[in-house]
Amino acid sequence: TGETFLIAAARTNNVHAVKCLAVDQDVVDETDNEGWSALLNAAHKGHLDVVKTLLEAGASVDLPDMMGWSPLMWAVYKCHPEVVDLLLNYGAHVNLIDEEDGLTPLIVASGRGFTPIVEKLLAADAQVNACDKFGSTALIWAARKGHLPIVQMLLNAGAEVDAVGMGSSTALMLATKGNYLAVVDLLLTREPNVNVVDQNGLSALGIAAREGYADICESLINSGAFVNQSDKYGNWILLSAVRSGNANIVRLLLEKFADVNAKDSENRTALHLAIDKSFMDIVYIILERKPNLELKNRDGETPLLRAVKSRHVALCDLLVKSGAKISAADNNGDNALHLALRARSRRLTQTLLG
Repeated sequence: TGETFLIAAARTNNVHAVKCLAVDQDVVDETDNEGWSALLNAAHKGHLDVVKTLLEAGASVDLPDMMGWSPLMWAVYKCHPEVVDLLLNYGAHVNLIDEEDGLTPLIVASGRGFTPIVEKLLAADAQVNACDKFGSTALIWAARKGHLPIVQMLLNAGAEVDAVGMGSSTALMLATKGNYLAVVDLLLTREPNVNVVDQNGLSALGIAAREGYADICESLINSGAFVNQSDKYGNWILLSAVRSGNANIVRLLLEKFADVNAKDSENRTALHLAIDKSFMDIVYIILERKPNLELKNRDGETPLLRAVKSRHVALCDLLVKSGAKISAADNNGDNALHLALRARSRRLTQTLLG
């Protein structure tokens, strides 16, 4: 392994042995076969007295391992705040970037939710808007994990609220995806661009509607989120809300004038989807908005034809009473009555004939 006596002593927290062995800087900075020095081992393990002894003996405070992780990075990652303090006092590079992922100590601490360490790093002038190789800043990482106090700290330190990182996502999108309402509301106080979209064409509202997060949808809409947006696959926000099964979101979107007749890539409307899922409460909400009942999906099916094929008598009755035409035919030329008779369903047939 190439481990020296000093490295072994540092790793096992043998302070007396470290004091005896740390005789000059060349010895102190020797590394094992994996590039680990005595100081790296001590910082990683949180052995405060060993770290202090090594630094007093002249150990190189920023000597990294083969990944480019410095003693400070490891002390941050393992949440050893006293070791972090000591390393910073000895001039550790607070903005050192690791070679593999472009991480900084602040990004690591923010993503892992180590509030006291974030506070220390910011006080040591850590660059608040430094980003990893995906473009993700400390704020993006903190928002993604729902670390509210850290998000507040970073914003107060000047974090860019609209920075774009992993998957072309912003902090607002990732907080939304995690259902962190308090983080979303905090970010919204900084007036971010609520309508920016990720690599899939989804806005924060699109994400919230898809996941069924009604409270977040309300916050986003109140902050100016567009309700009539579709992603790159043709999924409109209203249709995503219907798929989630959350009637409150569907109602909220329609009250804010979402297009009730919007179609997805298969020409299905919100009403088609609600019928396919047998969401009666959502069907009622949609019908209140007087949708076009004769719009057809890719197979030429109207909402009534979908209800008949599902043999859902109550839905058929509701659609007929709302004015759906029983004469409308699908791509095979079958109308609702044909399908009901073929299914030998007396109840369906009676419903259609009134």
